[in-house]
Formats: sequence, structure tokens, C-alpha cells
Amino acid sequence: MSERFAAGDPIELLRFGKFAPYRMVLRPGASANVRGHRFAHDDLIGAPVGCAVRSAQGEAFFAVRPTLARWVESMPRFAKTIYPKEAGPILLHGDIGPGARVLEAGLGSGGLTLVLLRAVGAAGEVISYDVREASLRQGQANVAAWFGGPPPNHRVRQRDATAGIDETDLDRIVLDLPEPWAVVPHARVALRPGGILVAFLPTVLQVHELTNALRDTGCFAAIETLETLQRGWQVGRRSVRPENEGIGHTGFLTFARRVAPLDSPTPEPDRDPDA
Repeated sequence: MSERFAAGDPIELLRFGKFAPYRMVLRPGASANVRGHRFAHDDLIGAPVGCAVRSAQGEAFFAVRPTLARWVESMPRFAKTIYPKEAGPILLHGDIGPGARVLEAGLGSGGLTLVLLRAVGAAGEVISYDVREASLRQGQANVAAWFGGPPPNHRVRQRDATAGIDETDLDRIVLDLPEPWAVVPHARVALRPGGILVAFLPTVLQVHELTNALRDTGCFAAIETLETLQRGWQVGRRSVRPENEGIGHTGFLTFARRVAPLDSPTPEPDRDPDA
């Protein structure tokens, strides 16, 4: 990664005190108005990362590269995106790393896509399915803005995963769809043995429907569901206290491992004897 900013780079302007960071993409000839302070992009292009810069009004700011989490939270979107608090568990519990071939459905605004592309690296591949025109436009635009252009290891298809998955021998499948249980029969074929299916769902009734569909195939094991909550803290000179508002429930994450079916599969015992 270059030590100086170039045209097309995402950039974040910071300031001491209670100032919300301002993020943008550097464009030659453009300018930015940051709460009344004006910056010419040409003055930032070529500047060293982490340097202090002054606005046209003489106030000092600090220019850095935004973290991926901050970028995902602030990028343009037309629909709700998966939060960084879910993206981390998706990577860790889904065991998504360099070289993996990952199918995601749907693309949405591209927030999770960015996280997946960074995780799989140049040796891996992310295939994104989505049926919505707005999603295809906005998602690809957000991905290109972060990488400085469309990454070569990202394939986007206007495709409904509930109607079928064309790819095979996939390492991971990540679903952000209203009815992921309709994808389960296709995921059973598309995932390689040992592969992992991940699904993000907002309601527990959807989780229940998906879990039953996974169990009924006899080809998915280690099915588990979790929920993550997040609360920030304010640390001052004289006091430390939690933020008044945290990020509560945004959705559930369900994980399942693709395994070879038994000749006579044994139903998974229910933990609740009354269910």
C-alpha cells in the first residue's frame, strides 16, 4: 500500500475533539466542504498518509486511509447493509480466508462484498448474485470506489440463487436473502464437502425455517446460530462510561457444514424435549 495518496483513493479527515471523521474519494479538480472547511482534492493527492493538512480557513486536520469498517458504515447505500459487528463473525465462524471461492447472494450495497474480497485475497474469488438492478449498480460502484476499480477476482451476476447455483466446488456460500431455505437444495450440490454455508436473517422464525431445511437434507452438520451486540464506551480525562446507545439486534447468523450423507441419517436430537 502506497505511503502517499493518489487519485481514486478513499481518504478520511480526522480532527482532535468531538469531530465526526469525514470520508471521500480523491478526484482531480474536485473539492470538499467539511463543516464549513474547504479542501481541494488536488492538495491532498500526493500528500503522505497521516499528514496534517489545513483547510482554506486555516484549521488543521489529519489525513488517513479509512478503515474498511468505517468505509462500510459510511458508503452510499439504497438498502440496509450487514454491519461490521456481523462481518467479523461471518469471517471467523465461516472460516473465510485467502484463496477461498465464495458465493454471496445478494450483493446489496456491497458492504459484505468488500469484507469477503479482502479476506479471500487475490488468490480467491467472490461471486455475487443479485436480482435487483439498483443493487447491482450501487454494490458494484461501492466496491470499485474502495479498490480504485472493479477487482479482477469479483464476478457479479444478475441471478436468483433460489432458482439455482451455476457454480460448483465452492468453499463457502454466504446468504443475505429473505428465504435462504429455498437455496439449501442448490447449496448442497454447489458446496464442496467440508464447505460452509452462512446465512444472515433478521427474525428467529426465519432462522427456524432455515435450520429445519438444513437438517432435512442430511448433508449439513454443526448447525449453529448466534447473535452479536455492540456497545461503545466514552473514555474521558475524568470519567469512563458506556455510550447511551449501542447497536442491538440487527440479525442472526446461522452456520452449517456440508458433509457426506449417511445411508440412513440419524435425526439430530432436539435440545428441547417439548419441541
